[in-house]
Amino acid sequence: MSTSDQQREEGRHRHSNKDNARNVNRRKGNSPHNNTSNISKRSENKRNGSMSNDKKVGRRATQQDVSRPAMAVLHEAGSRSTRKSRRKGRSNRTAKGARLYKQGYRRGYDEGVRQGQSSFGLVFEGVSIIIPTYNQREYVLQCVSSIEKHTPAPYEIIVVDNASKDGTAEAMLRKGGMVRVAALDQNRGFAGGVNHGLMMARGRHIVVLNNDTLVTPGWLDNMMTCLASDPKIGVVGPVTNYIGGDQQIQVPYREVEEMWPFASTHNRPDTGKHRLTDRLVGFCWLFSRELLERVGYLDEGYAVGNFEDDDWIIRVKLAGYQLAVAGDAFIHHFGSVSMKALGEQDFAVVNKDNEQFYSQKWGDPHTLVAETSRLARQQTSLNPSGQQEDRDTSPTDPRQRISTQGSQDPELQFRRSSEFYPEGSFLSDAKGDVYTLTSGRRRKLNIPVPRGISPVQVAKPDLLGIPAGEALISAGDVQGWPMESHQVHTTAIQGSPNGWAEGSIVAAADAPEIRYQISGGKRRRFVSVYAAERWGVHSGHIVSVSADQLDSMEEGWPIIAPPQLLNPDL
Repeated sequence: MSTSDQQREEGRHRHSNKDNARNVNRRKGNSPHNNTSNISKRSENKRNGSMSNDKKVGRRATQQDVSRPAMAVLHEAGSRSTRKSRRKGRSNRTAKGARLYKQGYRRGYDEGVRQGQSSFGLVFEGVSIIIPTYNQREYVLQCVSSIEKHTPAPYEIIVVDNASKDGTAEAMLRKGGMVRVAALDQNRGFAGGVNHGLMMARGRHIVVLNNDTLVTPGWLDNMMTCLASDPKIGVVGPVTNYIGGDQQIQVPYREVEEMWPFASTHNRPDTGKHRLTDRLVGFCWLFSRELLERVGYLDEGYAVGNFEDDDWIIRVKLAGYQLAVAGDAFIHHFGSVSMKALGEQDFAVVNKDNEQFYSQKWGDPHTLVAETSRLARQQTSLNPSGQQEDRDTSPTDPRQRISTQGSQDPELQFRRSSEFYPEGSFLSDAKGDVYTLTSGRRRKLNIPVPRGISPVQVAKPDLLGIPAGEALISAGDVQGWPMESHQVHTTAIQGSPNGWAEGSIVAAADAPEIRYQISGGKRRRFVSVYAAERWGVHSGHIVSVSADQLDSMEEGWPIIAPPQLLNPDL
């Protein structure tokens, strides 16, 4: 065979081997493109000096690397699947944890609500000390520290912060212990702060205390002894170095450090220093929860402070209680720190406005108290047993009616604020429930309030203190209030006293500003024009009668204005 023929034959042989190799690859399901990595590896091996093993490497590549791309894809897919599975597992565990947390939170919340509802109204045999404050952090810290040092347990301290800017609330929250803190979102003044604290109080007895005071050894024990000495005593106050009225005494010290030894000597128990008084300033009061339930909250119509304490004391006396000073209980009073912070000019404006409101609301409070006391004595003499007519005998929850020793004495005749509200008037609470006052009972309206009736909001304790009557479910059972003068038959008024129109508003022709309501065959005088207007009475409701007609009627309890309550939580 010639050389050229031999070369052609070798060429055909090599071509045939290539074809056979391609056929083998096709039968194994591989395309030529799958050998790209093998070719690259052979080239790399050649560059690394592995030229002599080229065929062996090629065979291994053909036999082993054919499946490697698929294995790599499977491994990568498996990794992604594992990561997804892990993420899904973590997600499931997170979701499950969130569900368990929410379930636990809900169970805890429901249990807290249940316990709160079951314990609502329950009191402990101790004292709730209420301290309203505004921007006087250092004073209130000193005050609280003196209580903790010189007050026997059990007690709780309730600090009501009127939106101070000096960190008072935060400092009190850090204090902990027996201190409860209410941080209000706005300055509600002394009356608003005290009322919020009264709402929170859980003690059988309550102390209202200025933030700029320091209590001393024996202060509370001696005041409690004075309060318990006579069931007629409703409120007790201490003596001090700086206050108006007969509670101020002469002291030998000039610096606070010198005050402590003086107070320790002065506060030795001595009932001979206990005395009755006509006025107690609100820098420190001690009273029972029963009295609070009868008298109610402070009037928040007084701006910032001043005269709201005099207002509340009038209602205490109208309820039939007496006031006392525990002369053997001395506390230090720095003196109107919050009020002085207003500045002399602003203080004068606030004081003047509050004084005008006080006079407008009460007229002549001293005469009012004297006349009410006379009526009480007269009723006692006519009814020696002391039992009120139509007395509520329904069972009551002891958590709502908490009595001290005096409440069981029939001769004391303590009264509630609601007894000084007009017959037929409409009352509402903060939730919007409406009641009508009929024959000394509250009857809830289970129907929409008829047009023309404007209920007066009162505190929930006031409503709970009124015996419950049958609910009203028909608009036909609801009578308007107040009655318009043209709806009143003058012939009924001009007849016998028994013929007066029940609920009518009358006034003598020569004194139209002195208004009365006819109720139960008696004339009940509104203590002021403000009181009448507070109940929605205006000139269009008044029927003019003669003075002789009025004088011929028996006198009933006066009608007072309910306190203004600006806090929707009361």
